[in-house]
Amino acid sequence: MRAVHRKKPKHRRDAEEATSDASDYQALLLLEQLESLLEEMEELGVSSRAEIEARIAALHQQLDADES
Repeated sequence: MRAVHRKKPKHRRDAEEATSDASDYQALLLLEQLESLLEEMEELGVSSRAEIEARIAALHQQLDADES
């Protein structure tokens, strides 16, 4: 027996393509955000979240001390 290949209805193909396009768009947005984050981390000289949090805490302490 030969397998019968049915074409998907056009509206279903369009919906699948739209979903794929939206998924690709979301992936591109995430890629852009991650690349920007990496660039900013390099500019700041940090390589981890822990370093960023430590710098934030130090700046808060410095600002609190300046207010006193």
